[in-house]
Amino acid sequence: MPKRFPEWVNTEVVIKAIKMREEGMLSKQLNLWIENLLEIEKK
Repeated sequence: MPKRFPEWVNTEVVIKAIKMREEGMLSKQLNLWIENLLEIEKK
């Protein structure tokens, strides 16, 4: 199944997701999404 990424990303949403990730408040699905989107190494 091909990866599905949005053609654009709302900056405010991404910044909020990064902050929530740092605080450990993201769900597993959203954490995986932000890691894949921004190519972040897994914690």
